[in-house]
Amino acid sequence: MLSKRVEILLDPTEMEALRRQAKKAKKSVGALIREAVKEKYLTPTPKERKEALKRLLSAECQIDLPPWKQLKKELEESMGRGIAAD
Repeated sequence: MLSKRVEILLDPTEMEALRRQAKKAKKSVGALIREAVKEKYLTPTPKERKEALKRLLSAECQIDLPPWKQLKKELEESMGRGIAAD
């Protein structure tokens, strides 16, 4: 839900170019600007994604889980029903 407002000043040629682009894309000028902001400033770069993946796969993020049989038993007991074995 959109709830915050921002005011920007554009020169007439920039505004007209945005209006033409919005009409061509069948979107509002505001929608074009929101998309551009998301793409430029709010979407992680490939480098940031790669670094995040490295952190997820690092030794610090590894979780020691009990054996599958033990996990399965605990799940079955907590759910009160059986789970199909692999």
